[in-house]
Amino acid sequence: MDSVRETSGITVGAILGYVRTAGGPEAVSRTLALAGATESPEAYEDTRRWYTWDFKLRLFEAASIAVDDPGIARKIGITFLQNSVNTAMILAMSLIGGPVPFYRVAPKVCTRFSSCAAMTAVRVRRGAATITYQVFPQYTPNRHDCEYTLGLLMQVPCGFGLPLATITHTECQVDGAPACVYEVRWHQPRRFWLKRRGGDDAASTFQGAMADQFTQLQHTVAELVSSRSTDRVLALVAERAGFAVSAHSFLLVAQPSPDQPPQVYGFGLTPAEFDQLTGDGREVQPGPDRLIAEIVSPTRRYGYLVAFTFEDTFLETEQPLLDAYANLTAVTLDALTAFEAAEERQRTAENLLGLARSLTHARTPADVARVTAEAAHSVLHADKAAMLLLDEAGGLHMVAHVGWPAEVHQRLDKLVLEAEQSPLIFEARRANPDTTRVYDSTSDDPMIQQVMRQAGMDVMAAVGIALPDRLYGVLVAGFTGEQGAARARQFVDRMPGIADQAANVLRTCELLDETWQLAHVDPLTCLPNRRAFMAQLSEAVLKRPGALLFIDLDGFKGINDSLGHSAGDELLAVVAARLRGRNRPGDLVARLGGDEFVVLARGMEDQVQLHKLAERIREAFDEPVTIAGTSLQVRLSVDGTLYTAGERSEDVLNRADSAMYRVKRSRQLLTAEVYPKAG
Repeated sequence: MDSVRETSGITVGAILGYVRTAGGPEAVSRTLALAGATESPEAYEDTRRWYTWDFKLRLFEAASIAVDDPGIARKIGITFLQNSVNTAMILAMSLIGGPVPFYRVAPKVCTRFSSCAAMTAVRVRRGAATITYQVFPQYTPNRHDCEYTLGLLMQVPCGFGLPLATITHTECQVDGAPACVYEVRWHQPRRFWLKRRGGDDAASTFQGAMADQFTQLQHTVAELVSSRSTDRVLALVAERAGFAVSAHSFLLVAQPSPDQPPQVYGFGLTPAEFDQLTGDGREVQPGPDRLIAEIVSPTRRYGYLVAFTFEDTFLETEQPLLDAYANLTAVTLDALTAFEAAEERQRTAENLLGLARSLTHARTPADVARVTAEAAHSVLHADKAAMLLLDEAGGLHMVAHVGWPAEVHQRLDKLVLEAEQSPLIFEARRANPDTTRVYDSTSDDPMIQQVMRQAGMDVMAAVGIALPDRLYGVLVAGFTGEQGAARARQFVDRMPGIADQAANVLRTCELLDETWQLAHVDPLTCLPNRRAFMAQLSEAVLKRPGALLFIDLDGFKGINDSLGHSAGDELLAVVAARLRGRNRPGDLVARLGGDEFVVLARGMEDQVQLHKLAERIREAFDEPVTIAGTSLQVRLSVDGTLYTAGERSEDVLNRADSAMYRVKRSRQLLTAEVYPKAG
């Protein structure tokens, strides 16, 4: 962005273009060096830039020295069409129609070259025109500038296939006149549009300009398409608009997606101008110093592009050029949004496939919740995501969450929603679990409002995680800000698909748990069975020392014989319950089968502690047990063994079994076990 706007880059480009033709790249470098330029030659090829009045005068003087031609300024003006790199200006000239209308709009064209002087078309008629050129008082008139302007006026007819104009310079501001006065004459046949002398040269000039602009547009389109970023595309559109229309600045206001707020980009505008034009989201209004082109495709309106220049200086022929560029922008945005939509669909498919793959490894509801919340956060472009599961009491407990800061994790882990606290979410989930509901500040449910405030969500979307006969919980996605609300509208329709996958895997987890229970849990006592216990024992003996107690019911066969097997089963369940109540935290109670139980005491290394544990277990059965209406005094044979880390689990179990049977045999020698007969 150039803070000083006195001399257009069009003039700088014309000077350097002539010098390059006359003396090659070396002459260009020397010219810039003599003028005190600080940038590379390539930097001065950008005709959209602006420079100081003084820099232009230094550049003219340096050019005359570099090519050893004191009259270079007029020649630069005369050859402007050949040496200019501003194709937008040349094409605009070609559309005007002829010298007469062009000289009439010369004052407007003048402002494209300089803001330090004013041009007036005093009189224009066929074949003749009187033009004045006046440098403003704060600037010093210069002979090079005067000659350059004269050359520009001379070459105008050449742009329409006619010979150079002749000019009588009757008054000159450099010599003290109020303004330069140019009396312009040119030969114009009555039907010059049917046959023009020098028409081939003019056609070549305009064809070259069109070819240059086409090439520039090709490069622009290539960059736009390759960018694959809406932000980058819109920035490029604003930056490259100078290839379509010659203007000092541009403003682009576009809304790539209907669900997103408008985006604003500028080129050549100061921060103050930018804020003045776009503040409060208002649209730029038409004015004499601007052209506005709608960016509209066959499918939708994206926004508009504005070109600004000094005062009322746009040519009528430039509006179609800007419109064409805006149409190109619309087509590019159509292609880009279609591409982004395809990419988004691909990302969604990949994320859902990744979700399905990750869910195959989930073995617990907590695993399912974690994987599902992470997938929802990604697939829905949510700021936050969480999964709540129904607990045994019927409340919704937050099991997994993504997107919240670490300092609130502990509070979220304790969050439980009760049905009476949030009737809206519970009723909606039970009645239509597969329907996504979106809540915002207008929600009637006070609990939802409280959750949204505490969780930092402006919009919350929720869908039930359910099968036809079972509600497992709720999947929640949270969004913040205006863009978050737009994403909610755009992506929440994906939530049921995510929730369905989670529900199916939760059902699989239930089946796996049921299968595991059948394989590892004794259905009668709900204690680990022999298989589960041996796995635990094998793991325990590898890690550290401990103790193992072996427990056998004395005379259990008599109970089955006298009271029946159902009574025996009832007794086993009571024994299991009492055993669980007399152990240390972390000890494992299991049923090996029949009337045999074991207690694994990890970390116990003292024989005294082992005897105390055995005594506590015996004391648990001091009170009689009522089975099938009969009071029974349960007697146990209990003993065990200590083990060291690294022993074989089978050896430890056999040693504990032997110790228990020694106790049992000694008891049998001393007592006779008698159980009452049934009935």
